[in-house]
Amino acid sequence: MSLQCHMERFSSVRRERRAGGNLLQLLEKNWSLVRRATIHKHLSCYCNKSWNRYLATTSNVADPSYHLLSMTNQQMSHLDEKLPRLPVPRLEDTIQRYLRAQRALLDDEAYRRTEQICSSFEHGEGRLLQNQLLAYNKENQHTSYTTAHLEDSFLNRRESLLTTNYSINMELTPASQLVCATNLVVSIARFHRTLKADLLTPADSGGLAHRDGTGFVSGSRPKSFLMCMSQLNHLFSTSRIPQESRDELQTILGTRHFVVLHKGYIYTCNLFDDMDYILPASTIMRNLHHILSDSRPPVQFPVASLTAERRDVWARLRKQLQAQGHGSALSLIESALFCLCLDEQDLKEDSTHKFLFGCRGDRWFDKSVQVIVGKDGVSGIQMEHSWSNAMMAMYLINMITKDIQNRPTVTHVNSGMYLEPTTGVQRLEFDLDSSLQTAVVTAKCNLQTISASTSFHRLEFQDYGSNFLKGCGVSPDSIVQLALQLAFTRMYGRHAVIVEPCSTGTFLHGRTERFITATTEALECCKAFGADSRSHGSHRITLLRQLIEATSAEHKQLISEAATGQSFERHLFVLYFLALRRSQQHLSDLPEFFLDPAYQLQYHEDILSTHVPNIQASLCLPRVPEGIVFVYCIRDTSVSCYLCTVSTSRDLQAYSKTLELSLKDIGDVLAGEHQKQMY
Repeated sequence: MSLQCHMERFSSVRRERRAGGNLLQLLEKNWSLVRRATIHKHLSCYCNKSWNRYLATTSNVADPSYHLLSMTNQQMSHLDEKLPRLPVPRLEDTIQRYLRAQRALLDDEAYRRTEQICSSFEHGEGRLLQNQLLAYNKENQHTSYTTAHLEDSFLNRRESLLTTNYSINMELTPASQLVCATNLVVSIARFHRTLKADLLTPADSGGLAHRDGTGFVSGSRPKSFLMCMSQLNHLFSTSRIPQESRDELQTILGTRHFVVLHKGYIYTCNLFDDMDYILPASTIMRNLHHILSDSRPPVQFPVASLTAERRDVWARLRKQLQAQGHGSALSLIESALFCLCLDEQDLKEDSTHKFLFGCRGDRWFDKSVQVIVGKDGVSGIQMEHSWSNAMMAMYLINMITKDIQNRPTVTHVNSGMYLEPTTGVQRLEFDLDSSLQTAVVTAKCNLQTISASTSFHRLEFQDYGSNFLKGCGVSPDSIVQLALQLAFTRMYGRHAVIVEPCSTGTFLHGRTERFITATTEALECCKAFGADSRSHGSHRITLLRQLIEATSAEHKQLISEAATGQSFERHLFVLYFLALRRSQQHLSDLPEFFLDPAYQLQYHEDILSTHVPNIQASLCLPRVPEGIVFVYCIRDTSVSCYLCTVSTSRDLQAYSKTLELSLKDIGDVLAGEHQKQMY
């Protein structure tokens, strides 16, 4: 842009300012111009004067950077225009990949029957559904063909949100609960304002999708692709509203408050002033201190417990609350920017369990994001899953963690603040009749039952990590997946249905793809490990090495297909939804393909596994009664794992020991063959 264009554009900003426009908001809106202004002395001089004038006139906070996170020249809202759309796979390719996955899970007779069903579907009803999908995709160029159907699948679920919400620990140095909470609130407010100003630095894939050549390349990390950030539109002021058949995802724009849960009480606190500036940290701290200092005993019937009930039950109870005059209080909670949970308990020990379930009715599970701070200052977040995936949660955590570490707003409690009056805090009152009190007691009992039946376990495998595995020429992720399968086979005498999600966030409105890691190559490898070592003699190590390499190569292929939108699960999932809609929700009228037990088998996952960049533990509960949730991080020299189950038939400690042994056995094979190749 020429100097003349710069001057003309900046003149328009000056005219808006003279017409009464807010200076800080104008500068935020035109931040790319302000940054480029440093190139030209005329503009740079005016910009500096403008900022200095703002500093001199504002009575809020002396430093304008207090209101924003670090910013970027690239406007995030323009990113969607550059991202590719998620492709609709060819039906024949999807059927072929589906059969490849089923070959590893079915016996010969069941597989032959599924082959026949697939052939009939591909050339009959499946072709009609595929044409319908292609027409739908053509009419909805602004989004992904999976977006609406995935949202429907979440909002249609009737079970408790405990089965889908997920919690993530934050790696912040614990301080006092008050200091930690204040810093978190201010940094989240900065995130919110930077998001509104369209100045956030977009997330990137970290190189995960580079090998597939799909996406818009990040300027700061050339081997990475920028991620679609549209999910952030539902990060703030959003709640999942319970309805009797399908929930509603509600976002209220323009709110300036957040809610605080403490000892079962619910408070609203102002976060922004009338000009949309963040309140001073001292004011926020004083308000939170007022809440923490409340000496009254915990609430006997905490309303928040009702949000843990099944969705139809909670929908009916919510209507009762509205009918009894609590509609305005519910609206304040549901429209709040976010929820801050100030727990009475320490979270350092058994933090994963406590983050998810809380205690004394101090979680509002419908909120899009809940920020949790323990009495010991240990913190984390819990996210509602219908609008987001863990990658967006990690992005939020990384941004606010970096902000707190680099420039905390408070470092200690200032005793002088207690002398100032508290403003902008309101405690919400819920006067419940006997039927609602009984409902709260029931909800608390149901929550405690699920909590008591849930077990977690952590495994730290120290023998090797990604450095060793890459040096052996195999995919680190494939080795962990193989060890999961080998351990399950050794413990339970059968092969496991193991599902791994893969991000498709480099596409417009992309979320995730799922693929089954139980391949024929992996199962052959497990059989070879279980065979008598004498049956293969001196060639056993060489044979196992070949099988491990074949397993790794197939796993890489599955990841590549999933990351580029060419796997089969989401495609068939959308075809199922179209068929269900066409049959007017009558399951018996669905094509035979979707009624085949083989199709349902992929959703009865024995293990739902998730590979995360760090072990902050993005954990949720398994949806299958005897399922295991497995979250792992592969470091340079180690592997960190979290396991979760709600089944008493799954001994996580015993399984972890078997998993550790399986990792060692695989490592011994790779090390032995690797040394042989070196000499």
